[in-house]
Amino acid sequence: MVDRIFVDVDTQVDFVDPAGALYVPGSQEIAPNIRRLLQFAGTRRITTISPMCAHVPNDPEFQRFPPHCIEGTPGQRRYFDQLPELPRRVWHVGDAVAPTDLELEGGHHYVVMKRAFPMFANPWMQALREKRVFRDLPCVVFGVATDVCVRVDVLDLCAAGARVELVTDAVAGITAKDTDRALAEMRAAGARFVTTDEVLRGEV
Repeated sequence: MVDRIFVDVDTQVDFVDPAGALYVPGSQEIAPNIRRLLQFAGTRRITTISPMCAHVPNDPEFQRFPPHCIEGTPGQRRYFDQLPELPRRVWHVGDAVAPTDLELEGGHHYVVMKRAFPMFANPWMQALREKRVFRDLPCVVFGVATDVCVRVDVLDLCAAGARVELVTDAVAGITAKDTDRALAEMRAAGARFVTTDEVLRGEV
């Protein structure tokens, strides 16, 4: 029985490490809070979904952004992979995997590969949405970038009927203007804004 989900958006080396191919400004400042949230998820056996970009060379997205998170490269790896406190079973769901298992399990960590911005571009995730798995389910969202993938995932989760909590001190955006616009959109869609400390105190 899953009573809530932590959604850890795109916390990959190319985005979070200052030497990454597409470093998101402010990622290093929020990294300690993301680490705390992931450790909390592990010790409390909270189901965690980690959408990850898994691009191929010459992906269409590279017309808008520099090449990044190419599958199999060091930059595509999760930045926090070495955390021993993460939920113990990690399921890597590739973009081409058929949605044969449509039940989320408590205490599991699902790493979801995607070629486009939304995590629901992954067919397994889309099948879960069609099954209405996310309706009324609390989803605590954090990661990068606020004005790109975090934005679209929060809006999609709200549209799917989830009760979304955006951890504002555990997200970072590419530009201040677009980040402000994205935050306003997410709030208007029904997302509630919370802090890392509020999550860890059990106030959400």
